[in-house]
Amino acid sequence: MNQQSEHLSNAQIEEYGSPASVAGPETEAWVEQHLDDCPSCRSRVLDFQRTRFALLPDPKVNKASTSDCPSEDDLRNLAAGLCPDPKAAQLKEHAASCDHCRPLLQEYTEDFSDESSPEEQAFLDRLRTASPEFRQQKGLEMLNPETPKKNPVIPEPIPSPDWRRFFSWKWIMVPALPAVALIAVGIWYLQRDTPEKVAKLEGQVFTEQRTTEMRVPYAAYSDFNQKRSGDSPSRSALPPSLNLAADKIAKHLQKDPDNPQWLMLSARLDLWDWNYKAALSSLDKISDSQAIQSPEYLMTRAFALFQKSEVLKETQGYSEAVDLLDKALQKSPGDQVLLFNQAIACEKIHSYECAESDWNRLLAVEKDPQWTAEARNHLNQIREKKTLAH
Repeated sequence: MNQQSEHLSNAQIEEYGSPASVAGPETEAWVEQHLDDCPSCRSRVLDFQRTRFALLPDPKVNKASTSDCPSEDDLRNLAAGLCPDPKAAQLKEHAASCDHCRPLLQEYTEDFSDESSPEEQAFLDRLRTASPEFRQQKGLEMLNPETPKKNPVIPEPIPSPDWRRFFSWKWIMVPALPAVALIAVGIWYLQRDTPEKVAKLEGQVFTEQRTTEMRVPYAAYSDFNQKRSGDSPSRSALPPSLNLAADKIAKHLQKDPDNPQWLMLSARLDLWDWNYKAALSSLDKISDSQAIQSPEYLMTRAFALFQKSEVLKETQGYSEAVDLLDKALQKSPGDQVLLFNQAIACEKIHSYECAESDWNRLLAVEKDPQWTAEARNHLNQIREKKTLAH
Protein backbone atom coordinates (compact mmCIF):
# COMPACT_ATOMS: atom_id res chain seq x y z
CA MET A 1 0.00 0.00 0.00
CA ASN A 2 1.24 3.46 -0.85
CA GLN A 3 0.49 5.47 2.25
CA GLN A 4 1.54 8.64 0.49
CA SER A 5 -1.32 8.45 -2.02
CA GLU A 6 -3.94 11.15 -1.80
CA HIS A 7 -6.87 8.77 -1.27
CA LEU A 8 -7.41 5.15 -0.34
CA SER A 9 -7.46 2.67 -3.20
CA ASN A 10 -10.60 0.71 -4.06
CA ALA A 11 -8.97 -2.40 -2.56
CA GLN A 12 -8.35 -0.59 0.75
CA ILE A 13 -11.93 0.68 0.79
CA GLU A 14 -13.28 -2.83 0.19
CA GLU A 15 -10.96 -4.39 2.77
CA TYR A 16 -11.60 -1.83 5.52
CA GLY A 17 -13.38 -3.39 8.48
CA SER A 18 -13.40 -6.88 7.00
CA PRO A 19 -12.71 -9.67 9.51
CA ALA A 20 -10.54 -11.29 6.84
CA SER A 21 -8.36 -8.19 6.42
CA VAL A 22 -4.66 -8.96 6.05
CA ALA A 23 -3.54 -5.40 6.77
CA GLY A 24 -1.14 -5.08 9.68
CA PRO A 25 -1.71 -2.87 12.77
CA GLU A 26 0.34 0.02 11.36
CA THR A 27 -1.56 -0.02 8.08
CA GLU A 28 -4.92 -0.21 9.85
CA ALA A 29 -3.91 2.72 12.08
CA TRP A 30 -2.91 4.78 9.05
CA VAL A 31 -6.17 3.97 7.26
CA GLU A 32 -8.14 5.01 10.38
CA GLN A 33 -6.23 8.30 10.54
CA HIS A 34 -6.73 8.95 6.83
CA LEU A 35 -10.46 8.29 7.09
CA ASP A 36 -10.67 10.64 10.06
CA ASP A 37 -9.18 13.42 7.91
CA CYS A 38 -10.74 12.62 4.52
CA PRO A 39 -14.50 13.12 3.97
CA SER A 40 -14.18 11.76 0.43
CA CYS A 41 -12.83 8.38 1.53
CA ARG A 42 -15.30 8.16 4.43
CA SER A 43 -18.06 8.65 1.89
CA ARG A 44 -16.57 5.93 -0.31
CA VAL A 45 -16.47 3.48 2.61
CA LEU A 46 -20.10 4.16 3.40
CA ASP A 47 -21.18 3.92 -0.23
CA PHE A 48 -19.27 0.66 -0.72
CA GLN A 49 -21.00 -0.94 2.25
CA ARG A 50 -24.40 0.33 1.14
CA THR A 51 -23.79 -0.98 -2.39
CA ARG A 52 -22.52 -4.28 -1.02
CA PHE A 53 -25.78 -4.94 0.74
CA ALA A 54 -28.02 -3.52 -2.01
CA LEU A 55 -28.93 -0.44 0.00
CA LEU A 56 -28.31 2.21 -2.66
CA PRO A 57 -31.27 3.80 -4.47
CA ASP A 58 -32.54 2.19 -7.66
CA PRO A 59 -30.05 3.18 -10.41
CA LYS A 60 -32.99 3.73 -12.75
CA VAL A 61 -34.07 6.77 -10.75
CA ASN A 62 -30.60 7.82 -9.63
CA LYS A 63 -30.00 10.09 -12.63
CA ALA A 64 -26.73 11.88 -13.18
CA SER A 65 -26.00 14.93 -11.07
CA THR A 66 -25.72 18.39 -12.56
CA SER A 67 -23.55 21.36 -11.70
CA ASP A 68 -26.42 22.68 -9.57
CA CYS A 69 -26.57 19.57 -7.39
CA PRO A 70 -25.21 19.85 -3.84
CA SER A 71 -22.62 17.41 -2.55
CA GLU A 72 -23.71 14.17 -0.92
CA ASP A 73 -22.19 15.46 2.34
CA ASP A 74 -24.64 18.37 2.17
CA LEU A 75 -27.55 15.98 1.63
CA ARG A 76 -26.41 13.82 4.55
CA ASN A 77 -26.12 16.91 6.76
CA LEU A 78 -29.65 17.91 5.75
CA ALA A 79 -31.01 14.45 6.55
CA ALA A 80 -29.22 14.48 9.90
CA GLY A 81 -30.56 17.94 10.80
CA LEU A 82 -27.11 19.59 10.74
CA CYS A 83 -27.76 22.24 8.06
CA PRO A 84 -28.50 25.85 9.09
CA ASP A 85 -32.03 26.92 8.21
CA PRO A 86 -31.30 29.07 5.13
CA LYS A 87 -29.21 26.40 3.45
CA ALA A 88 -31.62 23.62 4.51
CA ALA A 89 -34.46 25.41 2.74
CA GLN A 90 -32.39 25.74 -0.45
CA LEU A 91 -31.40 22.08 -0.39
CA LYS A 92 -35.00 20.94 0.13
CA GLU A 93 -36.21 23.13 -2.73
CA HIS A 94 -33.54 21.72 -5.03
CA ALA A 95 -34.14 18.09 -4.02
CA ALA A 96 -37.88 18.41 -4.60
CA SER A 97 -37.30 18.91 -8.33
CA CYS A 98 -34.10 16.91 -8.89
CA ASP A 99 -34.25 13.26 -9.95
CA HIS A 100 -30.68 12.75 -8.73
CA CYS A 101 -30.87 14.37 -5.29
CA ARG A 102 -34.44 13.48 -4.32
CA PRO A 103 -33.90 9.70 -4.00
CA LEU A 104 -30.56 10.25 -2.28
CA LEU A 105 -32.11 12.58 0.27
CA GLN A 106 -34.93 10.09 0.83
CA GLU A 107 -32.40 7.31 1.46
CA TYR A 108 -30.35 9.42 3.85
CA THR A 109 -33.48 10.55 5.70
CA GLU A 110 -34.49 6.93 6.17
CA ASP A 111 -30.96 6.09 7.30
CA PHE A 112 -31.07 8.73 10.02
CA SER A 113 -34.59 7.87 11.07
CA ASP A 114 -35.05 6.49 14.58
CA GLU A 115 -37.80 4.18 13.34
CA SER A 116 -37.11 0.46 12.94
CA SER A 117 -39.31 -2.23 11.55
CA PRO A 118 -40.01 -5.13 13.95
CA GLU A 119 -37.77 -7.35 11.81
CA GLU A 120 -34.91 -4.82 11.93
CA GLN A 121 -35.18 -4.38 15.67
CA ALA A 122 -35.29 -8.13 16.28
CA PHE A 123 -32.16 -8.50 14.15
CA LEU A 124 -30.35 -5.74 16.05
CA ASP A 125 -31.33 -7.14 19.44
CA ARG A 126 -29.73 -10.49 18.58
CA LEU A 127 -26.34 -8.94 17.88
CA ARG A 128 -23.65 -9.17 20.53
CA THR A 129 -22.83 -5.53 19.78
CA ALA A 130 -26.33 -4.52 20.89
CA SER A 131 -25.72 -5.40 24.54
CA PRO A 132 -25.03 -2.52 26.97
CA GLU A 133 -22.13 -4.46 28.46
CA PHE A 134 -20.42 -4.86 25.09
CA ARG A 135 -20.83 -1.17 24.21
CA GLN A 136 -19.59 -0.02 27.59
CA GLN A 137 -16.48 -2.20 27.43
CA LYS A 138 -15.65 -1.17 23.85
CA GLY A 139 -16.15 2.47 24.73
CA LEU A 140 -13.76 2.19 27.69
CA GLU A 141 -11.17 0.43 25.52
CA MET A 142 -11.34 3.14 22.85
CA LEU A 143 -11.10 5.98 25.35
CA ASN A 144 -8.22 4.35 27.21
CA PRO A 145 -6.30 1.73 25.21
CA GLU A 146 -4.45 0.68 28.37
CA THR A 147 -7.67 -0.34 30.11
CA PRO A 148 -7.48 -4.10 30.75
CA LYS A 149 -10.04 -6.07 28.75
CA LYS A 150 -12.78 -7.58 30.86
CA ASN A 151 -15.18 -10.41 30.51
CA PRO A 152 -18.32 -9.63 28.49
CA VAL A 153 -20.42 -9.48 31.66
CA ILE A 154 -19.79 -6.29 33.62
CA PRO A 155 -21.35 -5.81 37.06
CA GLU A 156 -23.83 -2.97 37.38
CA PRO A 157 -23.58 -1.70 33.77
CA ILE A 158 -24.24 1.97 33.17
CA PRO A 159 -27.00 2.85 30.69
CA SER A 160 -25.63 2.74 27.17
CA PRO A 161 -26.24 5.49 24.60
CA ASP A 162 -28.61 4.76 21.75
CA TRP A 163 -26.07 4.57 18.93
CA ARG A 164 -28.89 4.48 16.39
CA ARG A 165 -29.67 8.10 17.20
CA PHE A 166 -26.20 9.02 15.93
CA PHE A 167 -25.47 6.48 13.23
CA SER A 168 -28.02 4.20 11.63
CA TRP A 169 -27.16 0.52 11.27
CA LYS A 170 -28.35 0.78 7.69
CA TRP A 171 -25.21 2.72 6.78
CA ILE A 172 -22.98 -0.29 7.36
CA MET A 173 -24.43 -3.74 7.98
CA VAL A 174 -23.17 -4.83 11.38
CA PRO A 175 -22.37 -8.52 10.65
CA ALA A 176 -19.93 -7.48 7.90
CA LEU A 177 -17.85 -5.22 10.15
CA PRO A 178 -16.32 -5.60 13.61
CA ALA A 179 -17.96 -3.54 16.33
CA VAL A 180 -14.94 -1.26 16.69
CA ALA A 181 -15.21 -0.29 13.02
CA LEU A 182 -18.90 0.52 13.44
CA ILE A 183 -18.23 2.64 16.52
CA ALA A 184 -15.28 4.33 14.81
CA VAL A 185 -17.43 5.35 11.84
CA GLY A 186 -20.04 6.70 14.24
CA ILE A 187 -17.36 8.72 15.99
CA TRP A 188 -16.18 10.16 12.63
CA TYR A 189 -19.69 11.39 12.05
CA LEU A 190 -19.96 12.98 15.49
CA GLN A 191 -16.49 14.54 15.49
CA ARG A 192 -16.12 15.67 11.88
CA ASP A 193 -15.88 19.38 11.21
CA THR A 194 -19.04 20.64 9.60
CA PRO A 195 -19.42 24.28 8.53
CA GLU A 196 -22.06 24.74 11.22
CA LYS A 197 -19.74 23.47 13.96
CA VAL A 198 -16.93 25.76 12.81
CA ALA A 199 -19.38 28.67 12.49
CA LYS A 200 -20.23 28.15 16.18
CA LEU A 201 -16.53 28.12 17.01
CA GLU A 202 -16.12 31.30 14.99
CA GLY A 203 -19.01 32.85 16.92
CA GLN A 204 -17.05 32.06 20.07
CA VAL A 205 -14.10 34.04 18.69
CA PHE A 206 -16.30 37.13 18.28
CA THR A 207 -17.78 36.54 21.73
CA GLU A 208 -14.39 36.35 23.43
CA GLN A 209 -13.26 39.54 21.69
CA ARG A 210 -15.93 41.60 19.94
CA THR A 211 -13.86 43.76 17.60
CA THR A 212 -16.71 45.14 15.47
CA GLU A 213 -20.13 46.66 15.97
CA MET A 214 -21.73 44.12 13.66
CA ARG A 215 -22.82 40.69 14.79
CA VAL A 216 -21.99 37.26 13.36
CA PRO A 217 -24.01 34.04 13.67
CA TYR A 218 -23.72 32.15 16.98
CA ALA A 219 -21.88 34.99 18.75
CA ALA A 220 -23.15 35.66 22.25
CA TYR A 221 -23.21 39.21 23.58
CA SER A 222 -19.98 40.91 24.58
CA ASP A 223 -18.89 44.52 24.87
CA PHE A 224 -17.64 46.15 21.68
CA ASN A 225 -13.92 47.05 21.75
CA GLN A 226 -12.83 49.06 18.73
CA LYS A 227 -10.08 47.44 16.66
CA ARG A 228 -8.48 48.50 13.43
CA SER A 229 -6.40 46.62 10.89
CA GLY A 230 -2.76 46.81 11.89
CA ASP A 231 -3.38 46.40 15.59
CA SER A 232 -1.31 43.37 16.58
CA PRO A 233 -2.03 42.07 20.07
CA SER A 234 0.31 39.52 21.58
CA ARG A 235 -0.51 35.87 20.92
CA SER A 236 -1.48 35.43 24.55
CA ALA A 237 -4.16 38.11 24.10
CA LEU A 238 -5.82 36.37 21.15
CA PRO A 239 -9.04 34.42 21.73
CA PRO A 240 -8.19 30.74 22.42
CA SER A 241 -10.72 29.67 19.80
CA LEU A 242 -9.17 31.82 17.03
CA ASN A 243 -6.31 29.54 16.00
CA LEU A 244 -8.52 26.46 16.27
CA ALA A 245 -11.14 27.95 13.94
CA ALA A 246 -8.46 29.20 11.53
CA ASP A 247 -6.79 25.77 11.38
CA LYS A 248 -10.06 23.98 10.66
CA ILE A 249 -11.04 26.43 7.92
CA ALA A 250 -7.59 26.26 6.30
CA LYS A 251 -7.64 22.46 6.40
CA HIS A 252 -10.96 22.27 4.58
CA LEU A 253 -10.07 24.94 2.02
CA GLN A 254 -6.86 23.08 1.22
CA LYS A 255 -8.98 20.07 0.25
CA ASP A 256 -11.86 22.00 -1.30
CA PRO A 257 -10.67 25.54 -2.19
CA ASP A 258 -13.89 26.54 -3.97
CA ASN A 259 -16.34 25.46 -1.27
CA PRO A 260 -18.67 28.46 -0.65
CA GLN A 261 -19.34 27.71 3.01
CA TRP A 262 -15.68 27.46 3.99
CA LEU A 263 -14.85 30.57 1.97
CA MET A 264 -17.54 32.52 3.83
CA LEU A 265 -16.22 31.27 7.17
CA SER A 266 -12.71 32.31 6.13
CA ALA A 267 -13.96 35.76 5.18
CA ARG A 268 -15.69 36.29 8.52
CA LEU A 269 -12.59 35.27 10.42
CA ASP A 270 -10.60 37.86 8.43
CA LEU A 271 -13.21 40.45 9.39
CA TRP A 272 -12.60 39.77 13.08
CA ASP A 273 -9.09 41.11 12.37
CA TRP A 274 -10.44 43.98 10.23
CA ASN A 275 -8.84 42.50 7.11
CA TYR A 276 -11.69 43.41 4.78
CA LYS A 277 -9.50 43.05 1.65
CA ALA A 278 -8.79 39.39 2.35
CA ALA A 279 -12.45 38.84 3.20
CA LEU A 280 -13.64 40.34 -0.09
CA SER A 281 -11.02 38.31 -1.95
CA SER A 282 -12.40 35.09 -0.44
CA LEU A 283 -15.97 36.07 -1.25
CA ASP A 284 -15.03 36.92 -4.85
CA LYS A 285 -13.91 33.31 -5.33
CA ILE A 286 -17.46 32.08 -4.82
CA SER A 287 -19.16 31.45 -8.13
CA ASP A 288 -22.05 29.23 -7.09
CA SER A 289 -25.23 31.16 -7.95
CA GLN A 290 -27.24 29.71 -5.06
CA ALA A 291 -24.52 30.52 -2.54
CA ILE A 292 -24.23 34.11 -3.79
CA GLN A 293 -27.95 34.64 -3.24
CA SER A 294 -27.95 33.09 0.25
CA PRO A 295 -28.56 35.28 3.32
CA GLU A 296 -25.24 34.07 4.76
CA TYR A 297 -23.28 35.32 1.76
CA LEU A 298 -25.17 38.62 1.58
CA MET A 299 -24.60 39.19 5.30
CA THR A 300 -20.87 38.40 5.06
CA ARG A 301 -20.31 40.63 2.04
CA ALA A 302 -22.25 43.45 3.71
CA PHE A 303 -20.02 43.02 6.77
CA ALA A 304 -16.88 43.34 4.62
CA LEU A 305 -18.16 46.44 2.80
CA PHE A 306 -19.15 48.00 6.12
CA GLN A 307 -15.60 47.55 7.39
CA LYS A 308 -14.22 48.97 4.15
CA SER A 309 -16.16 52.18 4.73
CA GLU A 310 -15.07 52.27 8.37
CA VAL A 311 -11.39 52.09 7.37
CA LEU A 312 -11.55 54.38 4.32
CA LYS A 313 -13.91 56.90 5.94
CA GLU A 314 -16.38 56.85 3.06
CA THR A 315 -20.08 56.03 2.84
CA GLN A 316 -20.43 53.91 -0.30
CA GLY A 317 -19.71 50.67 1.53
CA TYR A 318 -22.33 51.48 4.16
CA SER A 319 -24.98 52.04 1.46
CA GLU A 320 -24.05 48.83 -0.34
CA ALA A 321 -24.19 46.96 2.96
CA VAL A 322 -27.70 48.25 3.62
CA ASP A 323 -28.85 47.08 0.18
CA LEU A 324 -27.31 43.61 0.62
CA LEU A 325 -28.79 43.19 4.08
CA ASP A 326 -32.18 44.25 2.76
CA LYS A 327 -32.00 41.44 0.18
CA ALA A 328 -31.01 38.99 2.90
CA LEU A 329 -33.89 40.11 5.13
CA GLN A 330 -36.34 39.48 2.31
CA LYS A 331 -35.28 35.82 2.53
CA SER A 332 -34.97 35.68 6.35
CA PRO A 333 -37.13 38.52 7.73
CA GLY A 334 -36.80 37.56 11.39
CA ASP A 335 -33.05 36.97 11.51
CA GLN A 336 -31.64 38.83 14.54
CA VAL A 337 -28.12 39.13 13.11
CA LEU A 338 -29.36 40.62 9.83
CA LEU A 339 -31.69 43.08 11.58
CA PHE A 340 -28.97 44.18 13.99
CA ASN A 341 -26.40 44.68 11.24
CA GLN A 342 -28.71 46.58 8.92
CA ALA A 343 -29.71 48.89 11.75
CA ILE A 344 -26.04 49.66 12.43
CA ALA A 345 -25.37 50.30 8.72
CA CYS A 346 -28.45 52.54 8.39
CA GLU A 347 -27.25 54.66 11.30
CA LYS A 348 -23.90 55.17 9.54
CA ILE A 349 -25.62 56.82 6.56
CA HIS A 350 -28.01 58.73 8.86
CA SER A 351 -31.00 56.79 7.57
CA TYR A 352 -32.69 56.90 10.96
CA GLU A 353 -36.11 55.77 9.79
CA CYS A 354 -34.54 52.60 8.43
CA ALA A 355 -32.50 52.08 11.61
CA GLU A 356 -35.47 52.72 13.90
CA SER A 357 -37.59 50.22 11.98
CA ASP A 358 -34.87 47.56 12.20
CA TRP A 359 -34.29 48.10 15.93
CA ASN A 360 -38.03 47.77 16.60
CA ARG A 361 -38.24 44.61 14.50
CA LEU A 362 -35.23 43.22 16.35
CA LEU A 363 -36.76 43.93 19.75
CA ALA A 364 -39.80 41.91 18.71
CA VAL A 365 -37.73 38.76 18.09
CA GLU A 366 -34.54 39.08 20.15
CA LYS A 367 -34.52 36.96 23.33
CA ASP A 368 -31.08 37.78 24.72
CA PRO A 369 -31.45 40.60 27.28
CA GLN A 370 -27.99 42.03 26.61
CA TRP A 371 -28.48 42.31 22.85
CA THR A 372 -31.92 43.74 23.62
CA ALA A 373 -30.37 46.36 25.92
CA GLU A 374 -27.91 47.43 23.22
CA ALA A 375 -30.73 47.70 20.68
CA ARG A 376 -32.79 49.86 23.08
CA ASN A 377 -29.78 52.09 23.66
CA HIS A 378 -29.40 52.67 19.91
CA LEU A 379 -33.12 53.28 19.58
CA ASN A 380 -33.10 55.91 22.34
CA GLN A 381 -30.13 57.68 20.70
CA ILE A 382 -31.97 57.80 17.37
CA ARG A 383 -35.06 59.27 18.99
CA GLU A 384 -32.98 61.92 20.72
CA LYS A 385 -31.36 62.89 17.40
CA LYS A 386 -34.75 63.09 15.69
CA THR A 387 -36.06 65.28 18.51
CA LEU A 388 -33.08 67.66 18.25
CA ALA A 389 -33.50 67.82 14.46
CA HIS A 390 -37.02 69.15 14.93
